[in-house]
Amino acid sequence: MADNAKMQPDDAQSGLEVGLDGDMSGDGQEDQIAPSPETAPPRGAGNKHIDIGNFRVFPDLRLPEFDCGPSQAYVAEGIKRDDGPIFALLTDPSLPTRSELLRVLSGVRVSGQLDLLDYEIVYWPPLDRSTIVCFYTKPGGSKVFVDGGKKAVIDEHDLPAAVIVPVINILTILSDKNLAHRNLRADNLFFADEQRSSVVVGDCVSCPPGFAQPLVYEPIDRMTAEAAGRGGGALSDDLYALGITIAALGIGHTPLSKFSDKEIVEMKLARGSFQTLAAHEKLPLTLIEPIRGLLCDDFEERWGLSELNNWLDGRRVKPVQGNSDRRAARAQNVGGRDYYTARGLANGIANNWAASLAPLRDGVVEVWLRRGLNDAERSKAMSEAMRQMAWSGSDKRTAEDVLVSRGIAILDPNGPVRHKTFSAMLDGLGYMLSYDVQHGRGAQAFSEIVVRDLPTFWFSRISGFRPEIQSQQQVYKGLRYYMQQQSMGYGYERCLYALVKNQHCLSPLVENEYVIHIAQLLPALEKIASVTPHSNWPVDRHIAAFIAVRLQDDTEPQLTALQNPGDEVEFSRSIISLLALVQWRHGPDSLPHLGLWVARLMEPATKVFHNKERREKVEREIPRLAKRGNLVELYNLINDEKERRLDQDEFIAAVEEYSAADSEVFDLESSGAARLILAEQIGRQVASFASTMIALLTVSALFMMTVW
Repeated sequence: MADNAKMQPDDAQSGLEVGLDGDMSGDGQEDQIAPSPETAPPRGAGNKHIDIGNFRVFPDLRLPEFDCGPSQAYVAEGIKRDDGPIFALLTDPSLPTRSELLRVLSGVRVSGQLDLLDYEIVYWPPLDRSTIVCFYTKPGGSKVFVDGGKKAVIDEHDLPAAVIVPVINILTILSDKNLAHRNLRADNLFFADEQRSSVVVGDCVSCPPGFAQPLVYEPIDRMTAEAAGRGGGALSDDLYALGITIAALGIGHTPLSKFSDKEIVEMKLARGSFQTLAAHEKLPLTLIEPIRGLLCDDFEERWGLSELNNWLDGRRVKPVQGNSDRRAARAQNVGGRDYYTARGLANGIANNWAASLAPLRDGVVEVWLRRGLNDAERSKAMSEAMRQMAWSGSDKRTAEDVLVSRGIAILDPNGPVRHKTFSAMLDGLGYMLSYDVQHGRGAQAFSEIVVRDLPTFWFSRISGFRPEIQSQQQVYKGLRYYMQQQSMGYGYERCLYALVKNQHCLSPLVENEYVIHIAQLLPALEKIASVTPHSNWPVDRHIAAFIAVRLQDDTEPQLTALQNPGDEVEFSRSIISLLALVQWRHGPDSLPHLGLWVARLMEPATKVFHNKERREKVEREIPRLAKRGNLVELYNLINDEKERRLDQDEFIAAVEEYSAADSEVFDLESSGAARLILAEQIGRQVASFASTMIALLTVSALFMMTVW
């Protein structure tokens, strides 16, 4: 990867492409079709460039016609191979890209999709941080659609062959891999050639799925989710977007563009997608049938690829109902507004959180479901939710919030998980968490949802078979456990990296380095170590969680040891073990700056040795190994099983010897008074014996003197 790209003066002034304004003639569409980009050398502001792998990008030369949501397009050229006209798409580093689609589409030519030549993680000087840059082949023709035109862009009779057929091809390829495009819309289409015989779909990898889509392109079940939480979706969601795309191309502007997003949501919930569109737009007669079929709000009844192909072949296709949502005989009022459908009421409750508690808690909604909608199953589920709230052991406010969230799930089980101001599809929770964390909203809402086990309840309420949702259930099983653990390597950080495969590490230490893959982590820390004071460990909560998810090895022993920061020995050994494990698996072999950083903080780890001489020997060895930058050797130095066992045996022997000596001293000290009495008694006896002997000797001497 081109992580060391630099700004350079432009010394290659040929072979580049710049989007230029031009005139369309002969078709009367000057006011709505973007000009075809012409080949020209960069001039003026384009005197700087950034070399990125096989490509050269000119950051002063923008190509806004190829922008995709927050991702910005720039003039680019190939420098090591001839890839023809290309452009670079700079992604927003605060939004995760789509890893699965990057792997599938990169370097592969797919009919109907703009060719993704390659992508690189690169330092981008204008942002002063690293991000992903995608390199696309420029289409042969202009942008198909510019909103606000006065007439159809493509003749309605040419639209099936020019648009629907190539779009079907890319959707078929992606659906075979259980993926969805999720960025299909009229203004993301480009003519594949100057003859405008067919189109290609633009970028779909640079931001979260559905994030760049106008709300009108989102199906009725996903449109109430926040943009970042709309989820990966499935083929049925792309087909819905295709229906809106066909309508936009047929009428010359984005459908319902004169209404606000809130008004569009309310109209679609009240009347259904197709009825809302037909009531406010003049749709071409020849396209009404596919638009109706593709905009069916019941995803199980919505047209699939087979129905669409049958229509293209002129065969009869089974008609669909416009709006399958049952309508109640009487309204349910929430927040001063009347609602006649369960889906509409769910949206009303979500928008009036505080005012919705009373009708849910008092059983009013339950009665409305049973009598107004004649829906005994959902009425029973609502009654059970109320009963569980009454018997909940949590605090009252928490129990009430859970009731409102569960009530929404019962009313709209295929819609997003909604909790207070949070709204995201089950397959979009990870993207929503990433957005909230990186945009200052924090992880509190996500944490409440997971700890209160709301995803599990939502899974239990989903109707119909949805493979994209079923595949998520296994992932969510471990989230609650992660959230309940407070130590490093767990918490919302662990959930984030588990849910979003292309999420870069958000540790303040390496965030600007855009570390996505585990092999990037240590080189990024090595770079930081050369300029950062070594006052704290080079592992924080984000890095620990990132390693736990991205590294294939079992890291639970190290994470368990990190639960007790007060144990300096085990805590420091676990930190060193994590980093050494990453280096052992992914390299690089030498990390001198990081080795020095770790060495300066290794003192607690050396306390594992009790023998002073052995400990001093280890401390003398640490600087030498640190200079070599081998964390594995540093870890082995303090974790040498033979030396540790010998040290432990010697320590046990020393402890036993000390204990014996201490006992002897204790015995001597504790029996002092008795010994004094005994000494006094013995002294008296000795003195008595001595005096007796002296007396005998004296008497004997006197007797002898008398005799002699």
